[in-house]
Amino acid sequence: MKHLLEVCTGSLQSVEAAVKGGAERIELCSALSLDGLTPSYGMVKTIHKRYPLLKIHALIRSREGDFVYSDTDLQAMLADIRMLSPLVDGIVGGALQKDGSIDEEATAQMVEAAGDKPFTFHRAFDVCKNPIDSLETLIRLGCARVLTSGQASTAEAGIPLLKTLVEKADGRIIILAGGGVNLTNAARILAATGTTEIHGSCKVKGMLTDEEEVARVIRSISE
Repeated sequence: MKHLLEVCTGSLQSVEAAVKGGAERIELCSALSLDGLTPSYGMVKTIHKRYPLLKIHALIRSREGDFVYSDTDLQAMLADIRMLSPLVDGIVGGALQKDGSIDEEATAQMVEAAGDKPFTFHRAFDVCKNPIDSLETLIRLGCARVLTSGQASTAEAGIPLLKTLVEKADGRIIILAGGGVNLTNAARILAATGTTEIHGSCKVKGMLTDEEEVARVIRSISE
């Protein structure tokens, strides 16, 4: 069974390091210090042109803070999805209601705007209520993946719920384990949860992805 590392990148330098390290897919965003915001059109277009074989999943998040969005927020994000979709291989987004449940209407509109591009529900899932019920909601809405740490501080700490989510998903949606993923725990997270995909920034110092760290993590999950 092949395991895949999705590298979270927030700059052109990090994307270059991810590619040199052997990454096949990235999540592309801006402002990682704010937990990630929508990347600029120029950045997406440049990376799409420079790395035609790289799978790019673009984060769509209009602002920092919570995941309860106004209609104005939502319309801006839908416009971003439609603009970026022709240049990327997947869209990452999502929305919650004030009570912590999945905002089904907003998420459905995002999935629809993404068209034939797979939609990943991002780590808003980690602060949603009733994760098992919420997982079923995301499957029904047509999401291809959910990025989650198992509602814990890290994916390693969230292994019990991640394992349950993989079992409940039963192949209907991919559980993308992310949060504190690194060389020391990547292989363990995959083995303990049964998922096939992990997500990490592979940083060693500062905010930039490290080429060698990407390569090391990929080797660790390929053995």
